[in-house]
Parts: sequence; C-alpha cells; structure tokens
Amino acid sequence: MKARERAITSANRVPRPREAGTSANVGKRAALTALTALTALTALITGCSSSSGNSGAGATSGAGKATFAPVQNERFAVTTAELSAILLDNQKYARWTFGLKLKQPIQLRSIRIEDITEGTPAPLVNDQAPQVEGGAWTGYTGAIEPTASALPWLFDSTPAKRTFRFTVTDLNGQDSVLEQTVTYTVKSKKDLIKWYGFSA
Repeated sequence: MKARERAITSANRVPRPREAGTSANVGKRAALTALTALTALTALITGCSSSSGNSGAGATSGAGKATFAPVQNERFAVTTAELSAILLDNQKYARWTFGLKLKQPIQLRSIRIEDITEGTPAPLVNDQAPQVEGGAWTGYTGAIEPTASALPWLFDSTPAKRTFRFTVTDLNGQDSVLEQTVTYTVKSKKDLIKWYGFSA
C-alpha cells in the first residue's frame, strides 16, 4: 500500500472463522464471532483495504457494485469495470478500475479505454506499455472529483448505465475492440456515495 495513496474497495470481505470442533470452548467461539463482527464494522467504517491490482472477477453484482455481463472475444475478456475510490493527500477521489484477461499468449502494444456512453468518446485510460501478470491486465483512470459536476450520473435518482470501449493493440498492430456496459442501480449508487463519503 503506497504511503500517499490507499486503494478503497467497495466490498470489504471478512474471512469466516474456522469451524470450531466439538471440543471447542463456547466462550472462545463467542469471542471469535464478536471479533469477526467488530472487524467487519471497522472495515465498513474505514472503507480501506489493500488491493493487489490484479484481482479481477467475472460478472459482479451486489450493494455498491456494478452489474455487468463480461464481454469477450477469442483473444480477450473484460473482467473488471468498476468505480472505486482512493485517498490522495487525505482527500477522497473516485477512479475507474478496469481489468482484462488474455485468453491467448499475446504481446501487447497498447490498451485504450474510452467512455462512449454519451456518444462522444471520452478517454479514460491510454496504457502504452501494458504490463501483464498471470495472463491479466489491470488499469486505472486518474483521480476524479467525486462531485455531481464531474459524475452527474452517480448523484441523480435513476439507474445508470455506462459503456466503455476497450481497444487492445498487439505488437503486430492488430486491434481488438470490446464494448462493455455496466449498470448501477439507484441503491448501489447511494451505497457508493455513503461508503466513500462522496458529496455532491
């Protein structure tokens, strides 16, 4: 975790305690349960956890999360397209996290991601030296002011759909284009605003 930047994930998972054996002390089990609950509460309040940078899931849904059916072709699959938050100099900002899985051993020249929701492409990521680890790539946008002027769709009272165009270019100059749509329900938007402490 960098000193000046701490990734904040929208879901802080607390590992379940191991199942107690038949000879386990009831008091120990109760204390462990209380500790787990306290840890979960602390994680929810702080909203801070470490991020590996290469963790990508498939279709995701749930409170505060985007819902999407991952788009793929014979070469690549989208694994992540999600709004998250970071702390820079003790100030909260939003940012998008994107992930791709390589389905073939392809050497990459560049990855470009644009928001095409409004029709006119808005550049978000332009990685001219993509680093692939374990057959996966993860990229982030720059810091975004978490305000209604910068993210109007997040603060209105209707469900939101965002569409992103991934253009992946290999070393031979061949382009692969994937268009990924993600959906945020009204509740998931409110959860994001609450958890991250964003304000319009």
